[in-house]
Amino acid sequence: MLFANAVPLRPGKTDRYRDLATELRHHLEEYQDLNRRFEVKGHAYWINHGRETDLGVSVYDISPAGLSRMRLREWDPSSVYDRWWLEFVEDVNGLDLLQGPAHVAPPEPVFDWSDD
Repeated sequence: MLFANAVPLRPGKTDRYRDLATELRHHLEEYQDLNRRFEVKGHAYWINHGRETDLGVSVYDISPAGLSRMRLREWDPSSVYDRWWLEFVEDVNGLDLLQGPAHVAPPEPVFDWSDD
């Protein structure tokens, strides 16, 4: 299934979000392992430039079970990767993921079309 996520970027943080791939290179092995554990087959990130603020947009190809597990993820502050990611999200989006997921509910499907 596809899962999309859009979160406002804090003022002045668009360039750091844009450089995510560069920062992620230092954590690639942990990142790939995490995606396997949560059954993520692929995902992509975009910046949606708005009038008031930019949005960080991500789309995941993930199993329903993996999405449920991802939403319940408990962060491990002793993990170098988790500490880096928690700091990245708080810096770029202003969200403290130790307080819970960025969104209050699972995504609400509205429309799906495919030319299969």
